[in-house]
Order: sequence, then structure tokens, then C-alpha cells
Amino acid sequence: MDQKRLAQICERGEKADQLLTEGRTRDALKAFTEIVKDLEKKGDYDSYLAAKVTLSLLRCYIKLGDFKKAYAVWNANLEESLQGIGIYSLESAQTTVPDMITYDMLCAFLHTLGDSEKAATASAVNQYLSRVCEHALDHGDRSIMRTALSNWKQHLRDIFGATVPGEYAKPLIRFEKMLGDIVKPQAIDFPKTSAWEKPRDFLEMSRLSNDKNSKPPRAKKHRAS
Repeated sequence: MDQKRLAQICERGEKADQLLTEGRTRDALKAFTEIVKDLEKKGDYDSYLAAKVTLSLLRCYIKLGDFKKAYAVWNANLEESLQGIGIYSLESAQTTVPDMITYDMLCAFLHTLGDSEKAATASAVNQYLSRVCEHALDHGDRSIMRTALSNWKQHLRDIFGATVPGEYAKPLIRFEKMLGDIVKPQAIDFPKTSAWEKPRDFLEMSRLSNDKNSKPPRAKKHRAS
């Protein structure tokens, strides 16, 4: 993709992001879907753009409460679609750190909607949100930390009900102590993603493999109808 077309795609992505920020989620989804169709038609996208637009689709579907479609994107086949490449690209860190933080938090949420056993679901949630909190602590980002802890409390309650087994609450309690404040659970929320601007030092993946061991296994079933 030449620089002119890259700039045009990124500009379209920024405009769609603004629609999402304004609460015009369906309009944003339409704009992102049009970007996907454009990229698929011309076939000139890279792993950064695939990750970026796929993350945007996930955000829209979850915002709309369309969890069935969110799951379809999340479990898309690497060999069959742009979204499949996008998910693999996200799991291979082919985008910015803020985008990865948002993706980890979306994954934690999606796990709570699956049909996996409670222990497996809680373990996955703990792994994703521990990673988010570690990053927030390292960078002194108390806002992200508070959002992650609030979501975390809600997720564990959704999984176990009012009484969360101590072994699964331990990492949450540890990070809340490190924050030095009690976080009251709020509505589930996710941080904004970064601007649609390809990093100058971006390194395209040289090959696509099936090694996804750096992430917890994704849920394969959903309760949404």
C-alpha cells in the first residue's frame, strides 16, 4: 500500500472512531465495514490495518450488545478472512500498546459471556486483566488501572455471583492494594484506542503461523442468540 492510500484509510478510520466516540455506533460500524470491504477488494492491507479495523469491529459489536457477531469476529479463521488475520495480528501485538490494552480488556469481557467452566473463565479474565494492571502500574496510569479493576470486579461477580472464591480474587485484591484505593464497580467500560497512525518503527509480520500461546485460549461458544 502506498503512503497516499494508507493516509486515506487512516483518515477514514479516524472519522469512524469519532462517530463511535459521539455514540453513533451503528454509523461507526457501517464506516468500519466499508473499510473492510475496501481492503478486502484491493487486498493491499498489512497486519497493522488488519488489527486496527478488526479491533474497531469488536468495539462496535460489543457496544451494540451484538455478542454473537463479536464472537464471530473474535473466532474468525486466520485463513479465511481479514478479521481472522486481524485477530492473529492483535494477538501478535501488531498495533499500538493502547490498542493492546483495549483488546485485552475486550477479551476478558468476552470470556465472561462464554460457556466455559467457571474456573477456566475466571483464570482467563485474571490473566488478561493482570496484564493490563501491570502495564498501568509501570506507566502510572491510574485511570486505566481503575477501569480495569472495576471491570474485573464485575466480571468475577458475573462468573461466580456474590461470593467469589478467594483463589480467584487474590490477583484483583493485590492490584487494588497496589493502587492504594478502593474501586467501586461501575458499568463495564473500555479505554479508547490510539489514533489511526501507523507507527514509524512498525515491523510487519514476516509470516503467519498458528502459534498463539502468548494469550489465554479464547472461548469458542457463546450464549448469545
